[in-house]
Amino acid sequence: MCVCLCAAAGVGAIAVVERRAHAVSAISRQTMAGTQASWDIHRHLAEAAAAEASTFLGISTTPGAAPYDDFAAAMRAANEAMVRAGATTDPGSGGLACPGQEPPATVRPSPTSSGPTSSATAGAGAAGASGGPGKGGSGRGGARSAAPPSSEAAAAALATLVCLTPVYTRYVGEARANDRMGMSVGGAYLRMANSLMNDHLLPASATLARSHTEDQAQAFRRATRAGDVAGLAVVALLALAALAAAQVLGVLWTRRWLNPGLLAATLLVTVGIIWPQAALATERAKLASARSEGYDVQAMLARVRHLALRAEGDVLYWRIAQGGEIVFDADFDQTAAQLACAARGREPGTTPLNEPRALNEPSGAGAASAAEEGLPGPHEAATRDPNLVRWCGPATARPLDPGIVKLVDTARQAGATAIDAPVGDSTPRATGRFMELDRALTKADGVAEARFGTEVAGAGDALRGVAAGAGALFLLAAVLAAAGLAPRIREYG
Repeated sequence: MCVCLCAAAGVGAIAVVERRAHAVSAISRQTMAGTQASWDIHRHLAEAAAAEASTFLGISTTPGAAPYDDFAAAMRAANEAMVRAGATTDPGSGGLACPGQEPPATVRPSPTSSGPTSSATAGAGAAGASGGPGKGGSGRGGARSAAPPSSEAAAAALATLVCLTPVYTRYVGEARANDRMGMSVGGAYLRMANSLMNDHLLPASATLARSHTEDQAQAFRRATRAGDVAGLAVVALLALAALAAAQVLGVLWTRRWLNPGLLAATLLVTVGIIWPQAALATERAKLASARSEGYDVQAMLARVRHLALRAEGDVLYWRIAQGGEIVFDADFDQTAAQLACAARGREPGTTPLNEPRALNEPSGAGAASAAEEGLPGPHEAATRDPNLVRWCGPATARPLDPGIVKLVDTARQAGATAIDAPVGDSTPRATGRFMELDRALTKADGVAEARFGTEVAGAGDALRGVAAGAGALFLLAAVLAAAGLAPRIREYG
């Protein structure tokens, strides 16, 4: 019995520790790489849309850069992220990716049309993409979905990204060509590209992100499962109890106080219990820190970045589409409210801005004079509402750094001012505020990523050598127990 239990404890220690080490390796490599790639896809696609709109309006976001350089860089980064996420076809290969692929219900603008994007279409785009990559949600408010996407849904989302990215790029090219010729249809093509982005590309990237987020959550669960540790402890303690009982019975039967073999086996089993349990406890603590101080922070920053890019895009596309039947300003109101809540670690709730509102006034000279007099327009007044945050949902995470929260509020107010009074330099100033926020988010993400890597590496280091060492201790204890009991069995056989 002693020998069997020691051997079982040794095999169990090897199996549990190796399984944990494999799960830790998966967290730091496969699953986190896929999750980061899906976040990057979402981010760079949104950056490309905002960069193209800025260039279309003549706003330079990168001093000294040639026109469209920012758009091209963002699209290259998005394509590279798709490859890292598992795409087997180069998303930038144009017609070679998905020959003849077009988005459903695409309406091409005619040279005399003011644009294909109606209020209903824009509203659908807003609803489809408002779930950010960090929170794993879809639909308005970024609420969590009832169930994570299946692997088939994730594969379909990646295929959508690969197939429709060249279509989006082609629409942007049409917009540029028509704009160079002075044709107003260029703006219509750009709005159609934006509709494709909001209705198909961003929702697909959010679905892919939710799938990778669930994979990462499962890896964390596998690496911190309590049942494995408890089972190993039970078997090891039974082995220790059996050795102690054998020692006591040996004293009673043989009148000899010490059995060197059993005593050595008992000491080895004791060390074999303490060492793996301490290593597994350290691993769990490191992974808990990696999740709370690294991964969860990165997910929150990804969510805030997505909302900020969406709000910036609303400001730019509202400026492009002025005078049409649009709801970019209403979507900005909703996104700005979600952004304020997300930066404070709270879920979007039922706010006064959650219902779409077509506040296209005041605009033009009236808005300009109001801005000069320091009177906020309806959108700016909403973002400055000191009680806005009380309409947020419950807190689900720690707030971001106060400096980032301040930048969020500054960018929201600048965007609202640009919508209320789209004259002069209000739109470039809003773009600058959103760029400042993006730089701060990038810096914070780098810190969180480094913390995540350090803690996960520490978890892996805590398990290094434990499987082989603990297994050897238990198996050696089994050999010593057999050696200690064999003479007594022969004597009293």
